[in-house]
Amino acid sequence: MKRKHGVLAAAVCVIAALGVTACGSDSKDDKASQEPKNELADLTAQQISDKAKDALLKATSLRMKMDQGTGTEGLKMNLALDNKGDCNGTVGDGAGASSEIIKAGNKVWMKPNEKFWQQPDVAGGKDGAMAAQLLKGRYIHGTTDNAMLKGNADMCDLSSMQSGMKSSDDSKDKLTKGEPTKIGDQLVVPLNSPAEKDGEKQTMYVAATGTPYPVKIVVEGGSEPGTVEISDYDKPVVTTPPPATEVIDVDKLEAQLGG
Repeated sequence: MKRKHGVLAAAVCVIAALGVTACGSDSKDDKASQEPKNELADLTAQQISDKAKDALLKATSLRMKMDQGTGTEGLKMNLALDNKGDCNGTVGDGAGASSEIIKAGNKVWMKPNEKFWQQPDVAGGKDGAMAAQLLKGRYIHGTTDNAMLKGNADMCDLSSMQSGMKSSDDSKDKLTKGEPTKIGDQLVVPLNSPAEKDGEKQTMYVAATGTPYPVKIVVEGGSEPGTVEISDYDKPVVTTPPPATEVIDVDKLEAQLGG
């Protein structure tokens, strides 16, 4: 919409110029009137943090994109998840192992890549190439009772994450409030945590208009630097199972690998 408005404003300027009418100052005033207002301007950093935490605790669903840690131990995730334990998206590590995942209730579908099967702690282990060949791009399907599926499925539990937040105490963090900025079209207020002993610093960006949701968290320094982006609050999570022709039962797969 902003781009369209700019084109229309330019057109108005051309028409006005034909009538010998200046429009520079009007364009500037109009642009200023379109700027979003910082609704958190009168709050302290801690008050904003409290509101952001409350908003996150009340969320019924969200999308979390995470890139955390360094090297092969890093964690990469792009998941839409809700407080019923449903999710869809991808999870992976810094070594290139990744898997698509769909979870609906206790039912799980996973579509791992070949590097996933090459991990020594995964069923298949040294037989990763065999597992990849057996799957041929298909999903493995089972329930959360299966250890192979449960590990990734546990990341789908928004309620568990929220419960952990309830018990956390950040009242002594001595947060500081930065100048409002934008992430995309969203006006946000950065909250900076003091540096830890290992040099780790954290900044949380909170939506300054509408519900004060956390939008982005950036961790610098320390042992696990990274970025977390949070979006799609309270949007339905799609958990449509893949077609049966693209699925293999996890118990059958494990039996073939064991044989």
